[in-house]
Amino acid sequence: MQMETMGSHHPKVGKVARVWEIADELTSQTGQRALRKDVIQKYTREGGNTNTASTQYSQWHKSYKKREDGNNFVAEPGNVMPVRLTIGHDGRLLIPALLRDAMMLDKTNTVTAQVVNGELRVLSPVCAIAQLQGLVANMDNGTGSVVDELIKERREEARREETI
Repeated sequence: MQMETMGSHHPKVGKVARVWEIADELTSQTGQRALRKDVIQKYTREGGNTNTASTQYSQWHKSYKKREDGNNFVAEPGNVMPVRLTIGHDGRLLIPALLRDAMMLDKTNTVTAQVVNGELRVLSPVCAIAQLQGLVANMDNGTGSVVDELIKERREEARREETI
């Protein structure tokens, strides 16, 4: 399985997209950037053209490097298959670039972590805001602006106080 959202430059369908999918899959499986030779080998075993694989790997690699360098253009949180990570003797956990991209981590390097039933959950600020926006959107009853409603309520309260 691949990251669901790799950004606006990720091809969506066809032979070209398959090369990117293979590169994403191999990267997800190993936790490190897929190697050109591995991507080309897998694509050609599926009947693909070596030149197509090589050209598209170059495009994928440029995209990957942009994400790795922090020029993240992922539009929404993605999903990555489980990746085996090692916790260092000092308790440090290194989160690979592919996972950081899916979490939409920014340059602040700040996350919120919690343990639920033994499961470590790490949430980036961008994803936390997106979750809150989703909750608020679900609560919207479609009657209009919350600000307008608050102003209306305050004016009604003021009128009631004037009549007392």
